[in-house]
Amino acid sequence: MGAMIIISTYPDRKSVLKTANVVVQKQLAACVNFTKINSVYIWKDKMEKTEEFLVFFKTTSTSSSPLKIEIKKLHPYKVPEIAEIKIRSINKSYFDWLVQSTRRNKSQK
Repeated sequence: MGAMIIISTYPDRKSVLKTANVVVQKQLAACVNFTKINSVYIWKDKMEKTEEFLVFFKTTSTSSSPLKIEIKKLHPYKVPEIAEIKIRSINKSYFDWLVQSTRRNKSQK
């Protein structure tokens, strides 16, 4: 089992908080961090320049799949970014807290 960060972008603070509250409450993510960013991309053949929120969902490899399903279910975008980053190195005390904070891992202890 390892630590993971799932990354996504959201259009507004309200939609971030809705998803964050659900996934932390369900113990699929131990913590959710977010910050406002500026994005430039092409959508439907048109150049877009928007403010979005970049969101980091901190979880374990065991909980990453159900977390991604929940993010997709709650996400307001038609084509949401849901990218997974595997953590190669993490301090033990934080990892222990991460494991204790996710539902999937509690049931396996």
